[in-house]
Amino acid sequence: MSYVRLDKIGANAHIESIVATEDLVNGQFVALGALQADGEARLATPSGDKAKKLVLHVSNGLVYGDRENELDFVLKAGKVGRGYVIADGDIISITFDGVEGVVAKGALVDPSATGFTVNDLATGFHGEIIDIDVDAIAGQLAVIRFSK
Repeated sequence: MSYVRLDKIGANAHIESIVATEDLVNGQFVALGALQADGEARLATPSGDKAKKLVLHVSNGLVYGDRENELDFVLKAGKVGRGYVIADGDIISITFDGVEGVVAKGALVDPSATGFTVNDLATGFHGEIIDIDVDAIAGQLAVIRFSK
């Protein structure tokens, strides 16, 4: 299960309240659907389809001082979580398990229903692995800058 660090997300970043019919892990892209009965959360379906309105799912267990809990956090089906609307230039870091393919500095990545997929022909909304970082608890992280 992926660990995601929000390195550079704008102060005016738009956050969507999301709820899914299946469990979600951090780092998945989800397509936004219908507004739910609470009038705030939108139905979220895992997707990498760039033709849809995609947001990056990053929710936390909100247990302060317990970072290990963040490493295996799962947003249970039916619970409300957070989806970040990614803007050009935003930077996040994600553990290698959230990236399908060979993780290397300079590789281009596309959004996917499980996180990211390395695709050196990526165009449109995509990311570039600009660095490899190491977190003392999470391990190796791919640092990704988004472009549109």
